[in-house]
Amino acid sequence: MRVRVKFAKTGIMRYVGHLDLMRFFQKAVKRSELPIRYSEGFNPHQIMSFAAPLGVGLTSEGEYMDIDLKEKVDSASALKALNDNMVEGLEITGFKYLPDTAEKCMSAVTAASYVVTYKDSKDDACYIDNIIDLKERFFDEAVSINIVKKTKKGERELDLKPLIYRFNLIIKEGVPEYDLLLSSGSTDNIKPELVIKAFHEFIGLPDFDELSLDIRRIDMFTGEPDSLISLGDIGDEH
Repeated sequence: MRVRVKFAKTGIMRYVGHLDLMRFFQKAVKRSELPIRYSEGFNPHQIMSFAAPLGVGLTSEGEYMDIDLKEKVDSASALKALNDNMVEGLEITGFKYLPDTAEKCMSAVTAASYVVTYKDSKDDACYIDNIIDLKERFFDEAVSINIVKKTKKGERELDLKPLIYRFNLIIKEGVPEYDLLLSSGSTDNIKPELVIKAFHEFIGLPDFDELSLDIRRIDMFTGEPDSLISLGDIGDEH
């Protein structure tokens, strides 16, 4: 039986990398006494997979992990058992049984939503009075948004426009706040930093520091851009 576990990663846990997070969850699942399945062979390991890893320094309300269980357990009891073994900055928010036809979360992700703002209200972007009008010219009116993206094989030119599914901007207490929905997954994984950097260059702020951003992942989705489904909406709690 395959289960999708949804969790939030906040606070100090933002500085914990993906590999350490995986090791923590392996121990937490064992301590929770869930009947998790192990692989066969000389070095058996828990059957567990994660959706798109979160970058160090980012927080999230919508992270996902799939696990295989030997037998069915009560979802509410399992959720409590896992939370009893969490640390500050990690909270289990969902526990759903998946249908047999469901893709693993790792391969199912096609998009992710983010809220991005600036850590310092004195950031140069906060002083641009017509930033919302510029946003419309950047995203709504632009035919293409071309960047140079670094990859493991070098660099390649990329048009961001078709990979940005939503680009909203509001001013909250004098600070710009971006609401983004971006392509994610193994094919075209677009980081929010890339989008904000391209926007900064467009509005005349070439000295971009991605560490100036506070980035929060809201959720991850599967499906086509016009019919996205949250990974957390798949499955049944019973």
